[in-house]
Amino acid sequence: MHQQAADWTRFSSSDLMGVSEFRRRYIVFTIDAPRNIERWELIKELQREASRMGLDQASEGRPWLTAFQENRGILRCSHTDRDTAIEMLNAVTEVGEERLKVTIETLVTSGTIKQAKKSL
Repeated sequence: MHQQAADWTRFSSSDLMGVSEFRRRYIVFTIDAPRNIERWELIKELQREASRMGLDQASEGRPWLTAFQENRGILRCSHTDRDTAIEMLNAVTEVGEERLKVTIETLVTSGTIKQAKKSL
């Protein structure tokens, strides 16, 4: 008797390759501002924008400030929310209690934190 071949048609390509549905993206950005912005100031503004845009703050894919120092940073998001995260970054035009005018420029989007850090 011969063994029946495996029926691979019942698996999706992501099952076969071990790819999860949540793929992270890392957006590298810089801020043009009259002074160095504090991490907490930027987080507060990003939370405000996320709320305004109706983003779910409890989801795993929500934008997350991974690294930030000297007005340069990395924002993590899901692959499906990359454009929304960039839109959110660009929507931040004022920061801090004194409402400093700022401009955020996205430099590159990467699939790995290692490559994103190289771009900083």
